Amino acid sequence: MVEKISIKDLSNEEKILLLKELEYDSDGIFVLDKKGNKVKDEYVDVEVKLDNMIILPGSEIILDNNPLSIASYLEDFPDVL
Repeated sequence: MVEKISIKDLSNEEKILLLKELEYDSDGIFVLDKKGNKVKDEYVDVEVKLDNMIILPGSEIILDNNPLSIASYLEDFPDVL
């Protein structure tokens, strides 16, 4: 059985390791793409901070943890839940 872990419970170092596994990175504050650019939430156009990122099931899309982004993502990808 796989134990579920919330990203909120991870240390910053663990979050950065997770991002690197997904081919992202962080400067310690923001999530960065492969080229070192700050990742923007595609639904609300805000730069995603390390302490407020969310990775939803079935994706490698990094979003800001806010209701509008989550609802928009679920509309676009209804089969993930």
